[in-house]
Amino acid sequence: MTMMALFATTAKAQIEGYWKGELNLGAQQLGVCFNIQSDGGKFVSTMDVPAQGAFDVSVDETIYANDTLKIEIAAINASYCGVYASDTINGAFTQMGMSFPLNLVRGEKEAKKARPQDPKEPFNYRSENVTFRNEKEDFSLAGTLTIPEGEGPFPAVVLVSGSGQQNRDEELMNHRPFWVIADYLSRNGVAVLRYDDRGEGQSEGDPKMATTMDLSFDAEAAFDFLLKQKNINATKVGILGHSEGGTINCMVASRRKDVAFIVSLAGPAVKGMEVIKAQQEAIYRASGVSQAAIDASNQLTDMLYGIIANTDDREQAATQMREMLAGFGMPEETIASTVNPLVSPWMFYFLKYDPTEAIANTNCPALLLNGSLDLQVLASQNLPAYEKIASDYVKTNMTIREFPDLNHLFQHCTTGSPNEYVNIDETISPEVLQAVLEFVKGI
Repeated sequence: MTMMALFATTAKAQIEGYWKGELNLGAQQLGVCFNIQSDGGKFVSTMDVPAQGAFDVSVDETIYANDTLKIEIAAINASYCGVYASDTINGAFTQMGMSFPLNLVRGEKEAKKARPQDPKEPFNYRSENVTFRNEKEDFSLAGTLTIPEGEGPFPAVVLVSGSGQQNRDEELMNHRPFWVIADYLSRNGVAVLRYDDRGEGQSEGDPKMATTMDLSFDAEAAFDFLLKQKNINATKVGILGHSEGGTINCMVASRRKDVAFIVSLAGPAVKGMEVIKAQQEAIYRASGVSQAAIDASNQLTDMLYGIIANTDDREQAATQMREMLAGFGMPEETIASTVNPLVSPWMFYFLKYDPTEAIANTNCPALLLNGSLDLQVLASQNLPAYEKIASDYVKTNMTIREFPDLNHLFQHCTTGSPNEYVNIDETISPEVLQAVLEFVKGI
C-alpha cells in the first residue's frame, strides 16, 4: 500500500460514521448530528436535528483534510467547521452570520416515528408512480399521482415543496405533509401529483446550481404532465406551493395562462432578503438569543445584504463581503462559513428576488394562506404585502387568509418556533385542508 493510499484509508476511518453534538444556543441546547460516509473517493453527509424532527437533511459539501472537517448546508445558510482529535470533532456551527460552539462525538441515529395523520388504508383512489421530463434542462423527475375513483374528469393540482431538498412527501421532522394533502384531496375528488425535488429520491437533475427560477421549470413540467393525463379536467389544473413553492407557483402562473388556480401555503410576497431578515430575528428571539446578539446579527446582516443588493455578480459580492469581514478581524474559517452560503446560486438569487411582478401577473384564482405564528414566512410581513399588491394592481383574484395559532407547517402551536415542530403530532391543520379543498372544488 502506498503512503497516499494509507493516508486516504486513515482519513476515511477517522471521519466516517454518525456524529452527535449539542449546539449551545445560550438559553437552550439543540442536538445536531452528521452522518458522514465516503462515496467514490469523496465524503458525503446528511444532517439530523432530532429535536426538530429533521432527518437526512441534504448537505451540499463535505470536505475532510488535515484533520479539519468542513460542511456546508446552503439551503439554511449554515456551515460547520471542526477539527478532529482523539475521536472527537471540536468546532462551531455557523448560521446567518452567527456562530455557536458544536463539538461532536460518535453516536447512534435515532429512529423516526409515524404521525397520526399519516394516510392509512383502505384508499378510495388509485396511486401510481410516474416520471416526467423537464425539457428545458433535459432530465427526468419522479413522483406519485393519486387519482380518485370513477371516470372523472377530475380537477387536479401539482404540489411544490419549500426550500431545500425535499422528497415527494415534503418529509421533515417525521411529518409528511404532502402525502397528507394528497390523501385528503384525492379522497375528496381531486387528483394530485407530488414529486421528488431535482436530485432527491428518484428524480434526476443537479440542484447545486439551481435557482428558484430554475425550480419553477420543474413545477411547470409537472403541470404539463398533469394536463395530458386521462380523467383529468385540463381546464381545472392548478399548483399548490408551500413556502418557496408559493413563489414558484406564481412564477409558473404568471407565464402560463392555462394554470387554473394557485394555492400558496406561506408563500413570500416580499423580497427574499426581507423574508430571511424577519425570519432570522423571529427565530432567534423565540430561541432565547439575547437582544444584544440579535442586534449585532441584524447589523452584520444589513451590511452583507447591502453588498448583495448592489451587484448581480456573485464573485464580486463574495470578494467584497470577505474583505469587509476581514477588516473586522474575523477569522478566515468564519468568513468562509458566512460568505459561501450567501453566494450559492440558490441563496444569492432568492435574496435578490422580488415576487411582486409575478404575483401581479398571476390572474387565475389564488388562495394565499399564512399562519399567525409562522416564524419563517411571517404573516405580519407577507399578508399585508399581498394586500398591497392586490390594491396597487386592482386585482380581484386573490383570497388572502390568516389562520390563528398556526406555524409555518400550518400546525396548531404555542410559539411558532421550529423547535416545536417535532413535538406536535398534527402534521397539518384540518381547517387548512378543508379550506384548500373547498377552494379547488369551487374553481
